[in-house]
Formats: sequence, structure tokens, C-alpha cells
Amino acid sequence: MQEAELSALSTSFRDNGFAIARSFFKPEQVEEICWRAERILSNRTEFSPTYTNITKGLEKADDFFEKLLNEGPQVPLLQKLLGTKPIPATASFFTKNKNYEEIYPHIDAVYGGVIWVALDDTNRENGCIHFLKGSHKHEAEFAHLRPNQPNDLSNHPDLVEAAMSAGDMLLFQSRTVHWSGANHNGTQRRGFNCFYTGRLD
Repeated sequence: MQEAELSALSTSFRDNGFAIARSFFKPEQVEEICWRAERILSNRTEFSPTYTNITKGLEKADDFFEKLLNEGPQVPLLQKLLGTKPIPATASFFTKNKNYEEIYPHIDAVYGGVIWVALDDTNRENGCIHFLKGSHKHEAEFAHLRPNQPNDLSNHPDLVEAAMSAGDMLLFQSRTVHWSGANHNGTQRRGFNCFYTGRLD
């Protein structure tokens, strides 16, 4: 990664609470993440009644994901952005093929950094991730938000829609307000997520 790109990512991560590394994962890497995660999903027997589209704990089901969570190329980049060593927590697979599968605006409960890799092209129509830029600097204002409780922030002046192509990677601070809308057009929208604890220095 060029120094100028790293500097831009660092500035966005610090000031906006998120950054997007374009084409971070190669197509063959995206393909492998997909088929391995789909295989785990096909063997699931228990589902959350609230979030049927999220499969957590991939690292417990496949050594590939354990290595990716702990040693993947995203780890040193996230460490540079956080300014501290990220401590791996879990890896998850997200699908969004149904119109009602929506995660409402919220901040995560634990300080840390999150990476989210687009496995398919994602935009407003199929439920891309949204952020309120700079919201990580105003935690008290948004502490009441919960991912399963509707709150309409669609007209907020700091709203950013994170449209991405397959292979792009989001990096964001866990205390940045984020959410994903419903899939309105029914196109496939899968994502791979790794959560790390660790506070920005």
C-alpha cells in the first residue's frame, strides 16, 4: 500500500470513524471466503430469532478463518489505524437476501476496530452499510441506539452510504454509528466481518 493511501485511510479512520480500502482482497480470496463461509452456513442448526442472516464464530468452524482473523492482511493495517494491537474476537458471515433483514443504527458495546469485506457489490438498493461520520466522537449522544430498535437517521447531515465493490474492505471504529438497510432489489449481498478489541491511542 502506498504511503499516500495509508495516510488518507488513517485520516478518515481518525476523523470520520471509518475508512474504505478499495480492492483490498483479490477475487480468488473473496471466492474462497465465500465458499468456506457458505459451507459453514449450510451446516448450521441454530439460528438467532433476531438476526437470521448472521453466522458468527467462523474461526471455530474452520481453521482458514482462524488464521484469517488472527494473521490476515487486514490485521497490520488495522493496527496502524488503531495505533494499538487489535485483539481478535470473532469472524462472521453476513447475508442479506430478504427485504426484512435490516440492522438499525447502533454503536458496538466494546471498544475496538471492525473490518467488513464486501463479498458482492453492495449499494443502497441491496442494503449497504451506512455511517454517521464523526459520531465516534459523540458517544453519549448515540449511546441509546440499539441494532434491533428502529431509528430513522436517513436525513442526518453526517450520513454516508458505504457503497462497495466485491473485495473492498471497510475499517471502522466500533463506536461509530453504523447500520445496514433492507435488501430492496434482492441481489446477493454477502459480507465477511472480523471484530477486534482495542482502543484508539
